[in-house]
This record gives sequence, C-alpha cells and structure tokens, in this order.
Amino acid sequence: MKVRRLVLVTLGALVIFACAPVETPAAEGPVRITLTRSMCFGFCPAYRVTISNDGEVAYVGERFVNVVGERRASIPRADVERLLRRFEEVGFDQLRDAYRAQVSDLPTYTITLERHGRTKTVVDYGGISAGMPRAVRDLQDEIDRVANTDQWVLRNGQPVRGEPER
Repeated sequence: MKVRRLVLVTLGALVIFACAPVETPAAEGPVRITLTRSMCFGFCPAYRVTISNDGEVAYVGERFVNVVGERRASIPRADVERLLRRFEEVGFDQLRDAYRAQVSDLPTYTITLERHGRTKTVVDYGGISAGMPRAVRDLQDEIDRVANTDQWVLRNGQPVRGEPER
C-alpha cells in the first residue's frame, strides 16, 4: 500500500511539474547601444552615436564637433559583444535611471541600452558627485572608443572650439 501511494504521489508530482509553464527568455532581437553627449555652457561636444548588434555605427554630430551631421561606419561584431559584456560587468540594469548633481552648466551624458525587448537608460549630469559609479563614466568612454567617435568629434586630434570645418 505504501509503495502504491508513493508511486501515485510521484506520478502526480510529475504531471503537475510537466504542465507548469516554462519561463522562456525574451527573444534576443535587435541590440542598440546609444551614447548621447549634450552641450554645456562652454565648448562641450554635442553628438549621438548608436552601435547596433551587427556592428553598424551611426553618428550624428550637432555642436562643437568636427563633423556636423550624420556619418556611418561599421565595427566587428566581436567588439560589440565585448562592449555588451562591459554593461554586464558594470551592472547596468541595476543602476539608477539618473544621477544628477545640484549644479548648472554641465553637459548631460546619456547611455541607452536596448536589448531583449527592453530599454534601460542612465542619465549622467555630474553623476560622479551624485553617487554614480565611476565605471559608468568609463563605459561612456569605452562606447566612444569602440565606435571611434574621435574621427568625427576631434579636429586634428584636438577638441573643437569653433565652427566646424566646411
């Protein structure tokens, strides 16, 4: 009798677990990493760069950059994968949405990561002094490095302090 009950309980448990919904991960879908740097009261370069999972880089320069307007380039997918690992190392999904210092005239840096059907944005306005981990600022610089934005932002290797060259 005990064996029969044990078999029935085991079978019942198997049926219940077999019918339980299985959590499936969100579809990989497109991945986009966007870094936006805004103007400040001085000569801060204002531009946006977006890197997609296939290695496409889209740049839009606005002010105090060498190239105003749109430019495109491509980078190896392996570079995109390494950059995405940096997001994991930084714990990007667990960061606050904004780090804002109580000061004025600073540029705003915004990182947006779109993946797995979700979007996470972190705004940095003097963020280090507002408790933002230094690793976020390093991530901003890494996005610039991987996208090679210096080719459009700098003029002769230097920050732009006037109108762009025509």
